[in-house]
Amino acid sequence: MDKECKKRITFLSGVILLILILPSMACASSNWYQFQMDEANSGVTGDEAPISNPWDDNSISWEKQLSDGIDCTPIVVDDLVYVATGDNTVFAIHKETGEIEWESSSSGSGFLVSNLAYGNDMIFVPTMNGYIYAFDADNGNEEWNAKVSDAQLNTPVKYDNNKIFFGDCSVGGAGETSSAGTYYCYDDEGKDIWNRTSNSGTGYYWAGAAVKGEYLIYGDDGSNLTSVNKNTGDTVDEIDASSVYGIDVGNIRSSIMYDDNRIYFTSKGGYCYALGFESSTGLFDTEDKHKANIGISTSTPVIYKERIYVGNSNGLSCLKASDLRSIWDFSTDGAVQSSPAISSHDDAGNGEVYIYFTTNTAEGKVYCIKDDGENNDPELKWSYGDSDKTAYSLAGVSISDGWVYYGTDSNYLFGLTNKEKTVENTEDTGSSSSGSSSGSSSGATGESPDNIVLEDSLQKIVTTGNRVNYEFDKPDNCIMSVSFDPKMNAGYKAAKIEILRSTSSYATPISGEVFQNMNIWVGKVGFATPENMENVNVEFKVLRSWVNENNIDRSSIKLNRYHDDKWNSLNTVEITEKEDQDHFYFSAETPGFSPFVITGEKVQVVETAIENEVAEQEIPEETDSVEDAATTEQADASKDSPGFEGIFMVIGLLLSVFCIKKKGQ
Repeated sequence: MDKECKKRITFLSGVILLILILPSMACASSNWYQFQMDEANSGVTGDEAPISNPWDDNSISWEKQLSDGIDCTPIVVDDLVYVATGDNTVFAIHKETGEIEWESSSSGSGFLVSNLAYGNDMIFVPTMNGYIYAFDADNGNEEWNAKVSDAQLNTPVKYDNNKIFFGDCSVGGAGETSSAGTYYCYDDEGKDIWNRTSNSGTGYYWAGAAVKGEYLIYGDDGSNLTSVNKNTGDTVDEIDASSVYGIDVGNIRSSIMYDDNRIYFTSKGGYCYALGFESSTGLFDTEDKHKANIGISTSTPVIYKERIYVGNSNGLSCLKASDLRSIWDFSTDGAVQSSPAISSHDDAGNGEVYIYFTTNTAEGKVYCIKDDGENNDPELKWSYGDSDKTAYSLAGVSISDGWVYYGTDSNYLFGLTNKEKTVENTEDTGSSSSGSSSGSSSGATGESPDNIVLEDSLQKIVTTGNRVNYEFDKPDNCIMSVSFDPKMNAGYKAAKIEILRSTSSYATPISGEVFQNMNIWVGKVGFATPENMENVNVEFKVLRSWVNENNIDRSSIKLNRYHDDKWNSLNTVEITEKEDQDHFYFSAETPGFSPFVITGEKVQVVETAIENEVAEQEIPEETDSVEDAATTEQADASKDSPGFEGIFMVIGLLLSVFCIKKKGQ
């Protein structure tokens, strides 16, 4: 084989490998921004999720009882999980601790079956009494609310390009479908852009839209499918699915899922459907149509590598994407009304995926099953149910960074993971508020609570090309700012300062004069690395009184970082222009974050005195007997011990200084 042929084979092998890798890379995400994750309702993420029992004794899984039932799928943005409950309360909960970060009220009450969405730093919440609310995602402050309808807003909110889309149902909700419904478009500042009333005379119940290009596609309770221009609301195409498929389709209560010039959906008529959709024109292709009888369904289908996964009244079905032929069925304890969520994290090219879904029964459970492109039978990896806590798990799960999250009618929110209780998993920075906070710690980072004097935390968005600067302003926090240049887009990341009474729990004591011990954390373990950030800088202040009272040499003040089981002195410079009557200010470069300590060294008083005397070159005419004796001893010793002349010269100089000072007293 000649060299040119070998080169071509090598190049071709690389291309094939890239093609195999790209599909799993394309869906990777650490956030679950809205219902079924994105604007196309794909329901697939490259994030890992728990594939074995998440209630292992060493797991950091958690459960949180909230104020009322949860019938919407949680959304996840960075370190926070967002849900709404039946008593019109919206919660933001820390994703790894289960602690409530903030809660706010919307309006209405009862089963909130619509779904929240995130966009432009806001959480959008539809309500049972026809309002749409926008809350600040960081702190829960209400940004705006709008009275949209007298009917229930029962569809997921779909966010796309600074706009939100949602529909209403009749006042009576699921039991009444005769009243015409309306689909709405608002901008993210609360302005009504357009609205369009259903031509079928029925409303929209769970019938969430998909966004593809310039088009919004959704179904209704009258079995109609509609395509409109997402910017104007103008009708592009509309069909009666019952006429197209030749059956009574019934209520379309799934969201529309778009994939590769097709849409997929289900209906209460008992089928899963595939229909062609021209993404360039917004028109339906009724020549490209397939259906499969799976039983009554409100579940939004999910597609991965030519396999469709969809819930129904009997459990979960897997269908061939091209023609919807059955591959396998998985029976559960009751109806799967939720939409499956898929983790493709473990796909090494064979289509291996893990599928997560819930059941809406009195014995409700959450399931994890494994499938791959060759299987005709799925493998149950684990399931969890507790009748007191998991009854009627209507909504599905969201996946983020090794976790699955879901809620139940029994008022519980669950965070399930295989992550273990180790130091590395106590990494996060706690509060995700956009402002500062202080007070005693809960020890969320793993630091001993008794050792924490003060906490101060901030959250900033991390994007390439924009320097991130956390500026702290609590008077008792000696850290003024933490800043760096991001090398990746990472969304919101929190920085947290823990001011400590003594050495950090993660470090050993340091020698020298200590001004302050502290921990500095940014993001989670593995984030603050040279691969993700550069030009990392910490500015801090030191009390002038501490410097003076301890006779500290200001040039010796350093910020030290504990890393690799040792203290490392960082390059530290004084910021003289910031000096004031109470503080000196300094700046230090650091390659990462961990325990830190500010130290200084005392001024060497004796050496300074000697240097001053030598500089003045004052040689007294008189000496006392002590100096004479020392001189004689030096001379005698030098005869017997060559090399000691230098030592006795130093002793003589010290005695000279002593005598001079004595005469001056």
